[in-house]
Amino acid sequence: MAPATEQRRHVLERIARGISERAAGTTSFHVAIDGPDAAGKTTFARDLDDVLYPMLPHGVELRRFSADDLIIPLELRRSEQAADPRWVYENVYPLDRIREITIGDPVHEKPGTVVLVDGMSLLRPELEDLWHLRIYLSVPESVTVQRVLDRLNQEDDEPEAVRARYQERYLPALRLYREIADPVSRSEVVIDMRDPDSPVVVRWGGL
Repeated sequence: MAPATEQRRHVLERIARGISERAAGTTSFHVAIDGPDAAGKTTFARDLDDVLYPMLPHGVELRRFSADDLIIPLELRRSEQAADPRWVYENVYPLDRIREITIGDPVHEKPGTVVLVDGMSLLRPELEDLWHLRIYLSVPESVTVQRVLDRLNQEDDEPEAVRARYQERYLPALRLYREIADPVSRSEVVIDMRDPDSPVVVRWGGL
């Protein structure tokens, strides 16, 4: 993997410093990295992990997981139920499991532990109380679709079938999420990720 560009590194380092400062003295510090599909959330979380860990005091733990590891199976995403965008929004993740993993075991969690969680629609009302810092990675719908198509392999569906599912199911579900939760307004940090090598921070949120 190519090293991060100067601009991307600057963004990661500034966010990492802010997290390390805010997490100090807390029981645990939960960071949501939200955004639409193919915004680069998991890669951003991994890179942030790499930059943040050396900044934390010795012995402080850093945990990271992707909510996409818990997403409903492919057969459900292609089912008749999933033709309803609201059903997709309400059922895409097991929210109780996201909460459980994020909180971990408070009895054994070391003070100042930082937890990075990436995924779609993490800022929904049901998880509102879980997060201490909200980061939203923004890309237009056209970029989402093109990136999904670009990463298809020979074992995937035909591009037009994938495009149709996004247009008819997944993008409407994400629009519903934005309507219900307004994640851009409620995120402390908002980053335009149309060019992942040159992210543009729209709002720093005091970091």
